[in-house]
Amino acid sequence: AGPKVLLKHLTWQLGPGDRIGLVGVNGAGKTSLLRALSEAARSEGEQQPAAGRITVGKTVKLAYLSQEVAELDRNLRVLEAVEQVRQRVDLGRGREMTASQLCEKFGFTKEKQWTPVGDLSGGERRRLQILRLLMDEPNVLFLDEPTNDLDIETLTQLEDVLDSWPGSLVVISHDRYFIERTTDRVLALLGDAALRMLPRGVDEYLERRQRALAAATPAAAPAKQKPDEQVARQRSAAEQRAAKKELQKIERRLDRISEQESDLHTRIAEHATDFAKVAELDTQLRELTGERDDLETRWLELADDA
Repeated sequence: AGPKVLLKHLTWQLGPGDRIGLVGVNGAGKTSLLRALSEAARSEGEQQPAAGRITVGKTVKLAYLSQEVAELDRNLRVLEAVEQVRQRVDLGRGREMTASQLCEKFGFTKEKQWTPVGDLSGGERRRLQILRLLMDEPNVLFLDEPTNDLDIETLTQLEDVLDSWPGSLVVISHDRYFIERTTDRVLALLGDAALRMLPRGVDEYLERRQRALAAATPAAAPAKQKPDEQVARQRSAAEQRAAKKELQKIERRLDRISEQESDLHTRIAEHATDFAKVAELDTQLRELTGERDDLETRWLELADDA
């Protein structure tokens, strides 16, 4: 078998100010797509995929946050590592910050800014990686699983910075709230070598995945029934009734979770300037998201039984 074809017959334009959330099944090519675009941008169009062509605008200045944490000189201080890139940064809408101010915004206090890079935790190095990318003032930003290893405080600050960031943005993330907060459109790679726009966003993606999983579940072959299987049939019918009852219960709970999530989004917007309150509400939202994911998985398991 030769190399796997991840995408074919694809025409896609990423325009100025576009903010795209990229979702999809594992192995569908999300990271490969960003890498191909990144390599073409960095080589000014010289590096191209095996088939097709990527055209890069003359003014594109790309920053790419991969899933791997970039290696830096372990002896550098945090502030020195940021000032290596630039000493001041324009974050859009007239917001200009010094390297030290942006460090503080991302949780590096004045004292912490003099910590050697080698002494930072994995999450702190991830924060530093994001800081250095933003300091370079790119106009195109690729973020591949940016929420990995980040605490809620840092996530909130990153979302706040990206709210007013004026460039083009593509985000790969399993964090639904982060995608919905930072992007305007959702595109999906579903493993069929196509890139699809989802007008209803993450909700539509989850519905498509549920249908695909249901279709992939093989139907049980009808078996010849014997007289002594009557009890087994009765037990099966009872199990089906129980499954239907649990399905209805799950569906009611999912409806309730959707209402609670909508309410939390509203409250987060209302308390945008109260960091402690936003952090508290964000924790509740992520707990609900986890519960919803578990319920959706259980719903798929029960669907065949019912």
